[in-house]
Amino acid sequence: MCRKLFRITLFLFLSAFLTNTIYAIELPEESLHYDISFLWFKNAAEGKITFAKGDTDNNFTAVLEAETLGFIGFITGYRKYIYISHLSYDGELKRLISTKFERIEIVGSKVWKSVNVMDYYTYKLTWKQLFMEKLLKETVDDIPPGIIYEDILSALFNLRLGFSQHIEKGKDYVIKGVPGKGVVDYFIHVSSPEEEIDRKNKLGIENEDGYLLLVQVPKIIFKSKGTIWIWFTKDLLPTAATVEDAVIFGNITGILRDRVYQNNEI
Repeated sequence: MCRKLFRITLFLFLSAFLTNTIYAIELPEESLHYDISFLWFKNAAEGKITFAKGDTDNNFTAVLEAETLGFIGFITGYRKYIYISHLSYDGELKRLISTKFERIEIVGSKVWKSVNVMDYYTYKLTWKQLFMEKLLKETVDDIPPGIIYEDILSALFNLRLGFSQHIEKGKDYVIKGVPGKGVVDYFIHVSSPEEEIDRKNKLGIENEDGYLLLVQVPKIIFKSKGTIWIWFTKDLLPTAATVEDAVIFGNITGILRDRVYQNNEI
């Protein structure tokens, strides 16, 4: 019995080193629900951000969905935007890695889609553009050694879950975004307490401590000039956000309405 136990222990010990085993990580799953307003229309759309476990222990999916409702939905063709980030947790880097990022736009029965696939084994980046599932264009580019790309959702959840660098008020940060049309990096400015005042008033945030982030993203992502304001509580919960000058809608503001946990709380 002792000899058998020793062999089992030795096998497990060697397996951990020889096969580079990465053990599963438990991350909290959640859904954040937002009421969205734009122009002079209040609650004309709704949005949802979800973070859920994928098909294996270290794979996860983050999804951002936004769609118009009611009369506004009718006159805009019940327009819907879906952003999907397929994520893998890297135990060595201790962060989420985006391996695939999808952008989907639905207007009535028409569907546009773009897909970025990041393969860090071959260091290849594949981009596809589709309309009604018909391939319109495809490119394959090299990923420079040592570079890891972030999409807008992987950047959000690396921040939310404490895997990215600590943010400080008044500081600037650059995140290496997934290459596309225009700017390929995300530029983030964390507002100083003095800079927060005006924007907090516009978002209806009063005596609350947190972080106000000014984020510049590639224009193609939200079909806007690429400027986003996000208010995070001190626990890094995004409770309000404004996308400036979006096509058709002007300034779009989302306010957190509900937060649903799917497993342990953060």
